[in-house]
Amino acid sequence: MDALKNLFEKPALTSKLASWLLLLAEFDLKYVTRKSVKGHVVAEFLAGHPIDGSEDSDFVFPNEEVLIVVEDVWTLYFDGAANQKGFGIGVLLIMPEGYYIPLAFKLNFDVTNNQAEYEVCIVGMEAALTLDVEKLEVISDSNLVVSQANGDWKVREEKLKPYHQDLEKLIPHFNKVTFTHIPHLKNQFTDALATLASMVELPLGVKLCPILIEQQDFPTYQYVTAINDVDNGLP
Repeated sequence: MDALKNLFEKPALTSKLASWLLLLAEFDLKYVTRKSVKGHVVAEFLAGHPIDGSEDSDFVFPNEEVLIVVEDVWTLYFDGAANQKGFGIGVLLIMPEGYYIPLAFKLNFDVTNNQAEYEVCIVGMEAALTLDVEKLEVISDSNLVVSQANGDWKVREEKLKPYHQDLEKLIPHFNKVTFTHIPHLKNQFTDALATLASMVELPLGVKLCPILIEQQDFPTYQYVTAINDVDNGLP
């Protein structure tokens, strides 16, 4: 109930309410019920802010950069390789800041090509979980693994069903996971890692340290010349 309406329209008032009404009477107040304006708000705003049709409607929102949310999404590339030397799998994890983390594994057991692709996908996702990755984009040239992971294809091969079940158990551990298929030519880095891992022969239990790949912009002799040109007082 509106308090002012009750005060102005009630025929019989108590002593306290009557004294309030006498105090308000000197201001010549009149109570009027306010009508709803919900349906006219937009129309009144547009009428009060006309825009010429030839002008660009460039609205400026203060602090709109605060609304931009940057997702820390990691990227995972994977591929498998098989040759006369054996089987190998390669993984490339790319951090949101752009750092590359290459991983390669030598498989000392026989697998089919599709099994190797599942093997490397699972190994890569487990490595991402070890690094506390929450959002991951998985990219590969294996159309079978990507399509089955997205639910587009059914898993009919009995040898692949345990791999697919293991993959489905890993997915809920991430806040977000996407699977994308790319051509083989765009996945050459992990293919090289997998090929290297398949060809290398290491004693059992021996691990090979991560490969360090740097970029060199000039021939080596230019660096040597620059070092020799330094005058350090020695003959």
